[in-house]
Amino acid sequence: MLVVGRGQFAAHFRWFLGCVAVLAASVAWYWMAARESDRWPGGGSQVGLSLGVASALMIAFEMLIWPRKRFPKLRTMPLLRTQHWMKAHIWLGLLCVPLAVLHAGFRLGGTLTTTLSAVFAVVIASGIWGLLAQHIIPRRLLALVPDEVPATEIERVMAVHTLEFERKLVIDRGKFGGPELPGIAAVAEFFEADARPYLLGERVPQSLATADRAADVFEGLLASTPAASRPRVDDLRELCALRRQFDTQLRLQTWLHNWVWVHLPLSLTLVGLLVLHIYTALRYL
Repeated sequence: MLVVGRGQFAAHFRWFLGCVAVLAASVAWYWMAARESDRWPGGGSQVGLSLGVASALMIAFEMLIWPRKRFPKLRTMPLLRTQHWMKAHIWLGLLCVPLAVLHAGFRLGGTLTTTLSAVFAVVIASGIWGLLAQHIIPRRLLALVPDEVPATEIERVMAVHTLEFERKLVIDRGKFGGPELPGIAAVAEFFEADARPYLLGERVPQSLATADRAADVFEGLLASTPAASRPRVDDLRELCALRRQFDTQLRLQTWLHNWVWVHLPLSLTLVGLLVLHIYTALRYL
C-alpha cells in the first residue's frame, strides 16, 4: 500500500488529516508549555513526558508488523487487514518523528539519547526508502524487464534456452548428416568462448554486459557472417538480451527487497535503546 501514485493519496487522506490534527494539537500544547518556561520543555516536563510515552507506544505498534507477518491468520481479521495495517504503519511512523523531537525539547542530550536519535533517524530513513522503492522499482521492472520470470527460475530458463540454441548449432554444423551452413563455425566459436558462459551466468564478458557494447559486437559478427548463418546470430543476440533483462531484474529486486535487512536490525536496536532510555529516565523521575 503506497502513499504516492495515481489515486493512492485519496485512500490515505484520512490518515494524513488525522496525523496533521494530532501534530497541530501537540505543537500547540508544547508551545503553551514553552511560554511558561525559560527553556524548551524536555522529557521531564508534563508535555515532554506525554509526547515521549505517545512516541514509545507508536514505536511499539510499528514493531507489531513483524509478528503479524509471521502469523498469516492475523491478516484476515477485519481491523488487521493489510491495507489498514500498512496505512497505520506508514503514518504513525512518520508522526512519531516530530513528536519525538518535541519530547526531546530539540536537544540530543547525552550519549544514550544521541545514539537513540541517530538510530531512530536511520530507521525512519530506511522505511521511507523502502516505501519509495516499492513505488518506483516495480514500474521500472515492467519497463525494463518485459520477460520477467520468478528469480528462482532464471538460471533454469536460461539453461533451457542455451541448450536449445546448442541443438540448433549441432544441426547447422551438419552433425546429423546435412550440409554445414557457411560461416556457422565462427558463430559456434563465439558462442562457446563468450556467449555460452554469459548465458549460463558463469562469467560476464564486458562485451555483452551492456546493450551498446553488445550491439557493436553483434553488428560486427553479422557483417562477417554469410547470409545463411545470420538467423543464428540474431537468435544469439536475442538470448544475450534476455540475459541482460534477467540481470537487470535481479539488481532491481535486490534493491526492492534488501532494504529490510537494514530496517529490521536497526528497528530491533532502536527498541533495545528505547527500553534502556525509559529505564534510565525513570530512575531520575
